[in-house]
Amino acid sequence: MRLEKTSTLTEILAQGNLNALKKRSCLLSQLDILLGLYLDERLRQWVQVASYHEGTLTLACSNSTIAGQLRYLSRIYMQQLRQHGELCELKRINAVIKPATLTSRSKMLSHPPLRKLSPATAELLSTLSHDLGRGEVSEALRRLARHVDAAGDNEKGRPS
Repeated sequence: MRLEKTSTLTEILAQGNLNALKKRSCLLSQLDILLGLYLDERLRQWVQVASYHEGTLTLACSNSTIAGQLRYLSRIYMQQLRQHGELCELKRINAVIKPATLTSRSKMLSHPPLRKLSPATAELLSTLSHDLGRGEVSEALRRLARHVDAAGDNEKGRPS
């Protein structure tokens, strides 16, 4: 479809469809913050508000264990959430499984980088792999020995 006239970005953003999506997104983020006040610390990072429609709050969980816990605790959470104006008509909490994507949850789920091996440990693994000869274990030890920390000389006292 070709537009007949050129529109500015502010005109496009002011259109009804985008405005409605923006308002809906703001509402979901507010509900997500509100839900975070009541969820247990361990559950909070794995649960996100997916939608709220006709009294049903749908929560996206990263795995089935979290979804099961939310289903079990849903009555308690419903009583607490109904106290807020946004969710006063809450009738049901629906927990669905939606694995976290790399883009949406990468910051929350990031793990510290793995440490590299010290040169002394790498040399020990390499020697051990040569003593074992040829085989899967010796090949795995050789691959592991390649992960040497270049700055390992600075940390000689620290075990790997």
